[in-house]
Amino acid sequence: MALQDLTDIERSAVRQCLRAIIDGPFIEDWEFHTRLGIYRTTAKTILASWPYLDDSIEDSDTFLAINNSMNEVCHGVPISPDEWEKWFTASREEIRRTFRKWAGLAGMSATGIR
Repeated sequence: MALQDLTDIERSAVRQCLRAIIDGPFIEDWEFHTRLGIYRTTAKTILASWPYLDDSIEDSDTFLAINNSMNEVCHGVPISPDEWEKWFTASREEIRRTFRKWAGLAGMSATGIR
């Protein structure tokens, strides 16, 4: 499981991405499933299970929630500096680096939507 191989700080960055995309104002309910590949209710259940997540299966809801939330934060939704401070303690570069590391640990050669 790639998530378990991250440091505590990196896992916190992953959780911040999940929380921002699930609970934040960045993606409307009507487009959530299209953009994330799962429903917001499913994503909320996954976040509520933190830190007991199994991201070892690439097409699982948990894998999609992590990958696609991080992808949205890094490459999708625009997040102003003021909004960033509300949702993240990690910098944008730390989030990007963590996404690349998680993807590599998960066996992906590139990041992006799944």
